[in-house]
Amino acid sequence: MINLRPLPSVIYFNQLFTAIVKLKRFNPHSTIISLFRQLELYGIKPNMHSVGILANCYCHLGRVDFGFSLLAKRLKLGYPLDSVIFNTLINGYVHCDKLPQAAHLLNKIVKLGLQPSVVTYNTIVKGLCRIGDNASALAFLKKIQSGSHFKPDIGIKPDVVTYNSLVRGLYNSGSGDEAQRVLTEMLESNITPTVETYNMLVDMFCKDGCVDQAQSIIKYMIERGVPPNILTYSALLDGYCLRGQMEDAENLLDLMAGNGWEPNLVSFSTMINGYCKANNIDKALTIFHEMFRKRITPEVVCYTTLIDGLCKANRLPSARKLFKEMLAHGIAPNVVTYASLLDGLCKSALLDEAVKLLEEMEDNGVKPNIVIYNILIDNLCEAGQLEDAAKFFSDLVTKGLQPDVKTYTTIIKGFCKKGLMSEIAQVLRIMEEDGCPPDDRTYNTIIRGYILNNDLSNALYYCDLMVGKGFEADADTFSLFVGLISSGNLSDSNKDLLKKFIS
Repeated sequence: MINLRPLPSVIYFNQLFTAIVKLKRFNPHSTIISLFRQLELYGIKPNMHSVGILANCYCHLGRVDFGFSLLAKRLKLGYPLDSVIFNTLINGYVHCDKLPQAAHLLNKIVKLGLQPSVVTYNTIVKGLCRIGDNASALAFLKKIQSGSHFKPDIGIKPDVVTYNSLVRGLYNSGSGDEAQRVLTEMLESNITPTVETYNMLVDMFCKDGCVDQAQSIIKYMIERGVPPNILTYSALLDGYCLRGQMEDAENLLDLMAGNGWEPNLVSFSTMINGYCKANNIDKALTIFHEMFRKRITPEVVCYTTLIDGLCKANRLPSARKLFKEMLAHGIAPNVVTYASLLDGLCKSALLDEAVKLLEEMEDNGVKPNIVIYNILIDNLCEAGQLEDAAKFFSDLVTKGLQPDVKTYTTIIKGFCKKGLMSEIAQVLRIMEEDGCPPDDRTYNTIIRGYILNNDLSNALYYCDLMVGKGFEADADTFSLFVGLISSGNLSDSNKDLLKKFIS
């Protein structure tokens, strides 16, 4: 276009740049900024739309400051400032998670007499929800509803995009009840839900195990003339698999295929996970091999789910074989893959191989987390290899990892197993200093340790501590107490004390 004579109008270049922005395969925003500079060298002056495109590019690159510099250029070209250019800058702030700056700019443009649109407000609501500040997002919704930012003759109201952002943010943060309240408010405001709204509801109910309610939502949306899409049925498929309703899941897959939605990577992964949870590993493997027949390449989640399922089913040789196949196909294991195989090796008493796998994991650039170390430390303690367990425990600090309550409890269990009860008080002191207070499992482990080491006095002491912290005896401790009371070897006073803890 640059070589054409006469040179094309800036309008044609604007159309080209708009098309380039939609391309995701390379960095379109940097490309457009570079092309704009070339245009100016050729004497092609940008218009109002060009400045907007350029501002949007800078904002997507996190350079909102450069976006602001274009305001002066716009005024110099004789174009007045309007809400469109400010919407772009607000979106830039939100894109960079600079929500206070976005809100400040919104207030500023209102004071300038410009009227924000519902798109402006939706941008800020979406940004607040994305960073988990749902309280501010809800407060912002109330501000929109009150109309405090609007001119008297302009009635801007929250729309379906506003509510969808809020519902998604609330649900993702675990506030399911509040999400449903917002949805109810949306319906009462006569805002028509979209398929995305219904999909969020279906997904919420399925993840909460309420598949019947999810089915009712699908029936309702069909009645309202909103056809379910593949995401709707994928959420329901996941719900069936989470509940172990694999026959219903298979029937749903057939229904999806009948509607032209052939099983994809997500569908197959969901089914494999469902069959593994249902302890039907052979069926999970059948689906896995079907993926290859349909030329769908399994990714790390599929392999990890199967390796974990095989290890839990005591089929370690098959798990190891699958792990090697995974590497051969160029799929890099993640920390969860290693944790599954490591646990399988430990449960099969192959501790030396487990340690070698940890070394291999680090050599391959996968950083072990506290879960990995907990598995090793726990199994080493179970095998009576307390010194090795202590070595891995001491390695945590050098690896930049913080022991959690499970790590400390495991070490305490190891001391109890070896009869080293004098070490327990020191471990508890370190836990408190590290801001990791003992929980019910810690106290129950200590109490059982003292009972098994024939020290009822200290067992009762820690029983008092445990109850004082609001914890109770678990099933194993309870069983030990009952056994002691029934043994006839206790004094009446000690018998009465134990009865108090199990009553």
